[in-house]
Amino acid sequence: MLEQELLLAVTEELAIQQKIYENETIFPVNAQKVTFENVSFVKCQFPEGNFESGEFINVILDGCNISNCRFKNAYFKNCSFINCKADGTNFSSAILKNVKMESSSFAYCNFVAALWEVINITDCDMKESFLSELKLKRPILQNVNFTSADFFRTKLKNVNLSECIITGIMVSDTFTELEGAKVDIYQAAELAKLLKVQIV
Repeated sequence: MLEQELLLAVTEELAIQQKIYENETIFPVNAQKVTFENVSFVKCQFPEGNFESGEFINVILDGCNISNCRFKNAYFKNCSFINCKADGTNFSSAILKNVKMESSSFAYCNFVAALWEVINITDCDMKESFLSELKLKRPILQNVNFTSADFFRTKLKNVNLSECIITGIMVSDTFTELEGAKVDIYQAAELAKLLKVQIV
């Protein structure tokens, strides 16, 4: 059902609204510039799907696999990712407002030059993700694994990282990204290694 409705949405430039899709698997997906509004995806799989420049408003993805999908320049508002696998997915230059990410994997994802505004990320894996030039506005980050993530040119001022894993994160040689970031004492010791400071 979803595959036919996507094809119609693309060819007729129609929005997909007020739908619930369960256990749908489509490979590959071409849904560029498609608008989804008040839609729920439950245990759906779209590996390597193309959703570039799409709009997602009041959308829930629960238990879905969107690994290696492309959401470049996409717009998300009031959306939730719950128990999802999104490893290697491209969210570069995407806008995410009032978005919840919970118990999901976003390892190796590309969020370069994206916007996170009022985003709540809990119990998620973002190891080795690309977060450079990311714009952050009032994010809430709880138990997020940022191991070896790239924060180059991302201002972390007033961002609370104290409940996250930040081992091996990458920043610029000037470390300006870390100015004003909130960390605990153990994280501060870890970050001191970047500054080549010896704690005695």
